[in-house]
Amino acid sequence: MTTTIAKQYTRLLAIWPKDALRPNLPFTRAIEHRGLPFGVQPITHASEETSKSNTAAPSQLSSSLPPANLRLEQAQVNALFSLLEDRYSKKYVLSPGVLKPTSAPEYYTKLMEEIEKAPKKTWWEAKVDQWKMKIRWS
Repeated sequence: MTTTIAKQYTRLLAIWPKDALRPNLPFTRAIEHRGLPFGVQPITHASEETSKSNTAAPSQLSSSLPPANLRLEQAQVNALFSLLEDRYSKKYVLSPGVLKPTSAPEYYTKLMEEIEKAPKKTWWEAKVDQWKMKIRWS
């Protein structure tokens, strides 16, 4: 059973989408941490290779963790796969009015545009946009 959980964690790490907004803090680190007691090898991060000397080796971490409840761990893996497959948004479909409130119908559309643009902005563009938000143009 533990090898099955290790394989599932490894598969999750391989297919989990990259976080464009916070590349320095990916969710895959949490998945790696959960999989360490089962023998899952962490994905090497380019930015972390320099800081590896400051952290404990994965074998040391996995030996210090308490043994996990296999049934609980399988439920955790299933929850991660359900998030990855977007089961809940398919099961509980939102009405169109939720994403287009009468007070600001374009709010979520503009928010998604900003989220898509954010990783591509330079530092200066981000600062200018931050200043624009503080000044009210009428």
